[in-house]
Amino acid sequence: MKRVSGTPLYESTKYDNLRDLIMAGCEEHSARDAFIFRRNPQQSEIHRSFFEFGEDIKSLGTYILNSEFAGDRLAVVGENSYEWFVAYNAILDTDSIGVPLDRALPEEELVALLKRSETKFLVYHHKHHPMMLDIARRIDEGETDIMVRKFVVMYREGVKDKDWPEDDRFVDFYDLVREGKALRDAGDDKFLTTPINTEEARIILFTSGTTSMSKGVLLSHKNITSNVHSITQTLDVWPGDRAFSILPLHHTFENTCDFFILRSGGCLCLSDGLRYITKNLQEWGPTVCISVPILFENIYSKIEDVLIKTGKDKIISVMRPITRFLRKCGLDVRRNVYKQILDNLGGHFRFVVIGGAGIDKKYIDAFTDFGIDMFMGYGLTETSPVISVTNELCNVPGSVGRPMADITVAIDAEGVGPKAVGEILTKSDSVMLGYYRNDEATKEAIDADGWFHTGDMGYIDKKGCIHITGRVKSMIVLTNGKKAFPEEIESVIAEIKGVTEVFVWGNKNEKEAVDICAKLLINRAEIGRELGLTVEPTDNEVEAYLNDKMHEANHTMPAYKIVRNFVFSEEDMIKTTTLKIKRPKEQEHIESRLKECGITMRDANGKNFDKLIKVS
Repeated sequence: MKRVSGTPLYESTKYDNLRDLIMAGCEEHSARDAFIFRRNPQQSEIHRSFFEFGEDIKSLGTYILNSEFAGDRLAVVGENSYEWFVAYNAILDTDSIGVPLDRALPEEELVALLKRSETKFLVYHHKHHPMMLDIARRIDEGETDIMVRKFVVMYREGVKDKDWPEDDRFVDFYDLVREGKALRDAGDDKFLTTPINTEEARIILFTSGTTSMSKGVLLSHKNITSNVHSITQTLDVWPGDRAFSILPLHHTFENTCDFFILRSGGCLCLSDGLRYITKNLQEWGPTVCISVPILFENIYSKIEDVLIKTGKDKIISVMRPITRFLRKCGLDVRRNVYKQILDNLGGHFRFVVIGGAGIDKKYIDAFTDFGIDMFMGYGLTETSPVISVTNELCNVPGSVGRPMADITVAIDAEGVGPKAVGEILTKSDSVMLGYYRNDEATKEAIDADGWFHTGDMGYIDKKGCIHITGRVKSMIVLTNGKKAFPEEIESVIAEIKGVTEVFVWGNKNEKEAVDICAKLLINRAEIGRELGLTVEPTDNEVEAYLNDKMHEANHTMPAYKIVRNFVFSEEDMIKTTTLKIKRPKEQEHIESRLKECGITMRDANGKNFDKLIKVS
């Protein structure tokens, strides 16, 4: 196996547990802002300092340690908020077991995970209050046997008085904080003296999917602190940096990176929501951001639209190669030349880390040309999560960088050579302990030598950088035995102007042979501009345009990888809360629609998927 291990780029202090890590940051940066947020987009912004953050964690933690719930399973669910962070930290810092749950779960799936995790204490956002009332009713009436005995609303003022129940199980988050503060004032020091078992499971994190399919990933303090230590040795965040936070907090990519930002003295600016991104960026002027591709793809599309409407697109296309050349000569004028574009994004961005999925090279090139470094990160929930990331010292296009410090990656490839493709394996202190009550799945994921099998395929280049070619599970095995990875084909098709997203799958035709097929999400207005139209193109014009472009794309790929049939759509694909396409669900949706209409992909080829009609 070809393998590579990471080396540190920056100095970092390693902490044994999350309590020490966060408390050190709160003490060292006590006067700085740790959070900027709003209760809702129409209200004034609220600032919380590191000192206040630390005090709230200590007080809530002291309440927990003096309650029946100490050391038990305590869950957090809801929108990103200051209280979410306080609750989650207080739970983990008391050596209790934290269960961060997806805020987008429907009630039935939330109930199922509360039951599976045996949660006793649930902290929830006020937007979840109606759901919590119904769950409490179901417990009372014997409809469910979940074990929740305390429902803690993060922000009591967000619930109307008439909707607040006469039920002792429902309490105000800040009442518990005050109760813990009173205990501390009376001399209780349990929060700082309670031992933390750093190597035992203290987090149960359910992966995306239906409740029967999702796996509970077991993580320890050691897993998370090791990952934070590795990130801190790889990326350079400064005290006072502002990080734009928009990804769901239950997701480890956002969660672990936020631990890293807070320990570094950075301030988390919590987004008001997707509709307010531009406004938030302009008022808060973030310097760094952890994101998924679709956010910055959409931001770029808006920039491009403005440039075209103002007639500045041609000037920018001329200036980009010039400023790129000057930069190579040691003269970086990007922030002056593209000041207007950068000001619309807050004016202070240094770098963005993209994870969760690949992003097209054109976006990386564009933002880099404008003066914002775009770094690609790679990892999984099971690895706490970050395995590798590009950075200012090593940013190979198309790669996800070298493994971070203290992390080893290997390629389980049959062939040899610098680009031999195989499954990506990793070994480090960040690798999970296993799956919750699923020894069989744990043994499949972590082999006898301690290697975690990621399920991703890829190779390691001469510089030690990892390149991902696809997922083992999504691999298309063709009738002739050849193998194709949808992700590789999708990246080629995504280059077509007017195509915003692509889903590729293997479709069995009427002869039981496997054809590679694609569904293209389109921007009709952009296709119209490409065609030189002053009005939006018709379906026939879109079909003709896409047929030509797909023909060109197919000519850039080996014959066995060409797309035989495609459809286009303007409706969002089925996605996870981190905006990744749910491949099995999306394929099932497509096949179900075709069956309903009584047609095949060959019949639908080139057509508008949203307007397919039943064949009589």
